[in-house]
Amino acid sequence: MRRTTHDRVLKLPYRGAPQTVGVIGQAALAAQGDYSVRELSEIICAGLPSKDYVGEYQAFYYFMLGPHVRYMRDPRTVELVRDPTLIARKILAGEVVSLDCDDMDAFLAAMVLSVGGQVQSVTVAFRHMFHEGNRQFSHVFCEARDPVTGLYVVLDPVAGRNTKQMLRRAVAATKWPIA
Repeated sequence: MRRTTHDRVLKLPYRGAPQTVGVIGQAALAAQGDYSVRELSEIICAGLPSKDYVGEYQAFYYFMLGPHVRYMRDPRTVELVRDPTLIARKILAGEVVSLDCDDMDAFLAAMVLSVGGQVQSVTVAFRHMFHEGNRQFSHVFCEARDPVTGLYVVLDPVAGRNTKQMLRRAVAATKWPIA
């Protein structure tokens, strides 16, 4: 059952990481060319020198830690993935948005794509849980590729300053290229 509401919030019965990261990737790819996403990206990066790609990614990350965004879990049995263009428009209008990890992943991926970057989603599990033989992941975040070194930069505002500890606690991770 797949429904889209008037404000472009995709509501899905949870079917696991492949479905969720597929939706995240589609949302980010569709949003990368939206002017509101690009406009917000330009505002966030306005003070940076040209071609400071990692600086742009870090600016997006720190913006997500600021007063415009707060973390809020999805409803108990529903997976919501918000359209990154809607998020950008609300922030540009001065609203505070409440997002969970998959919303933040899609939004960060859309902003990185909007400035020409390469991104992937990363799902992590903190326990060895399986359902019908499939590993159950409980968190997702964005990684952006530095075009100079080829290394990926972790962008996880949910873990925030505890990202290193979060990565150490993970018992499994899967990377899902977006573009």
